[in-house]
Amino acid sequence: MQFKHPEILYALLLLIIPIIVHLFQLQRFIKVPFTNVKFLKNIEQQTRKSARLKKWLVLASRLLAFTTLIIAFAQPYFSKFNTTLNYNTTFYLDNSFSMQAKGANGELLKNAAQNIIENNTFKNSTFSILTNNDFFPKLDAKNLKSTLINLKYYPIKVDFNTVLLKLNSINNNKINTLYKNILISDFQNINFKNKSDFTNVNSPIQLLKVIPKTQNNIYIDSVFINNNTSSDISITALVKSTKKITENVPVSLFSNSILIGKATSKFDNSKYTSVQFTIPNATDFNGKISLNDAVLEFDNDFFFTLSKPEKINVLSIENSAGFLPKIYTENEFNFTSFSLQNLNYNTIQNQQLIVLNEIEKFPIELIIALKEYFINGGNLVLIPSEKTDILTYNNLLNQLGIGLIKSKENKDHKITSINYNHPLVNDVFEKRVQNFQYPKTNQYFKSNFKNAASIINFDNNDAFISSANFKNNNFYWVASPLNYEVSDFTQSPLIVPVFYNFAKNSSKFSELYYTISQNTNIDVKIAIGKEQVLKISDELNEFIPLQQIGPNKVTLKIEDNILKSGFYNITNGNEIIKKVAFNYNRNESDLTYTNIKELSKNNKDIIVSSSIDEIFKEINNQQKNNWLFKWFLAFSVLFLLIEMLLLKYFKI
Repeated sequence: MQFKHPEILYALLLLIIPIIVHLFQLQRFIKVPFTNVKFLKNIEQQTRKSARLKKWLVLASRLLAFTTLIIAFAQPYFSKFNTTLNYNTTFYLDNSFSMQAKGANGELLKNAAQNIIENNTFKNSTFSILTNNDFFPKLDAKNLKSTLINLKYYPIKVDFNTVLLKLNSINNNKINTLYKNILISDFQNINFKNKSDFTNVNSPIQLLKVIPKTQNNIYIDSVFINNNTSSDISITALVKSTKKITENVPVSLFSNSILIGKATSKFDNSKYTSVQFTIPNATDFNGKISLNDAVLEFDNDFFFTLSKPEKINVLSIENSAGFLPKIYTENEFNFTSFSLQNLNYNTIQNQQLIVLNEIEKFPIELIIALKEYFINGGNLVLIPSEKTDILTYNNLLNQLGIGLIKSKENKDHKITSINYNHPLVNDVFEKRVQNFQYPKTNQYFKSNFKNAASIINFDNNDAFISSANFKNNNFYWVASPLNYEVSDFTQSPLIVPVFYNFAKNSSKFSELYYTISQNTNIDVKIAIGKEQVLKISDELNEFIPLQQIGPNKVTLKIEDNILKSGFYNITNGNEIIKKVAFNYNRNESDLTYTNIKELSKNNKDIIVSSSIDEIFKEINNQQKNNWLFKWFLAFSVLFLLIEMLLLKYFKI
């Protein structure tokens, strides 16, 4: 038995007063003269025992009456709770975007919050709320309601192992405390990095899974450039569905909120389909691709940006410019040409493509500079000379990690076949040419390159022009010198599209979009002073991100500053130097869920609940007190009545 006001029990010490009165017989007697002494002695003998019994009975009833009355005021009760412990109940509410899905009574998150508010009848109890991005400790009923009503969705998903670590961190360093942790979520598969870690919990947790009515979500997964020409860019949007469907879903393209195109994504009993849009390749373009799906709203829109093409920097290191200036014209390219003797090494790192045109021998200084350029993502075209020093060539190729030149072949060969599947030329020809005037060469160099893919071949199937693709750049090899004494390839129509595309493929588009996360970096090509800072802003907010300043670029570290999809301006002072698009991560779009009963099979500390109502009934039962003060008050009245009856009807 426990007491709400145990300090009142000190009043029991006052019971010593009636005990003293009864024990010391503090009554005053009146003398009455009477002559029949024998009669008085008989009466005294008969009544002495009765008087003593009555006194003890009256004393007992009086003491019991006062005792039960004092205990009643101390408010006794029985409880399952241990009064020496504190009790801390924490609700984890998954406020990720997947909780936007609608259940029987609306959005899963809002419905769960409303159920907690309606079931919380504990006016004197406090609860803590943990979400993916915040923690609200020890909330009373009023603050709990306000917090739950104002909960917002958070775009960055948190796996449940991280949630458990947060709960353990919250519960650590608190002594004499009993914790009750309740996790309310849809329990998507992506929430679990490692399910075995989740089941290795060492403190009780209670799981409540909320389930949407519809578990098929149609969404825009990604956008990428499918094809790029001098006039147009073909954009492809990948559209996905959680389940195989046969529906046709309308998809719209907007430019700065203006509708400019529509298409239909046709699912043919599949989970995937795509739609394509053509965009002019001449201006900046802020695009949004949209569809309408009621299951989840956050993944219906996809934002992307395309910048107006800038001139491509092309450097030729050669004895004479030759045919290259006719291809790399001023309207599209910044073309410069240096002889090896007059080369300005400071310009190398600023180039997007370098053509090494018939250099006889590579000095070590140039090899070092080209290695740095190539490692940093530069693109190279290597054309050998008639007097090629194979040793220095192989030194360069070895430093670049490409391969080696094996030998020189002094024989006449025709250039006869084109690899139409190679990305460099697959969009050059409207149809495959079977018979054309074959260019020829009287010498070429055999090579052995890593990851090499032929573009144009000799009549013996050796590669005349080939490419080696790396993660961030390309290496192109022309096996023969292109001067008139060796080859007439420069007179062929093939020369223009091949070398033109060498440069075009070297020009990388800036990122179409970025994904909202806690670790996003944006590279901005700009040279700024140490005291200058770049800012990022949208229509409502502006902030200064962390930035790392390099020689010709600034790397912006976004962290969790951007939490809303849309377009953002990167500014230097009042000048907008770049526009970027951010989209929500599509991981949550896949509505596949974990069977939480499987998690609880082998762990008694994991309890699965069916509803919030059930959880609060359990909390109520655990916190329910069986109050006894009414019973003690009734007993006090009863003992007072017994005392009155003893005094009135017990005759001595």
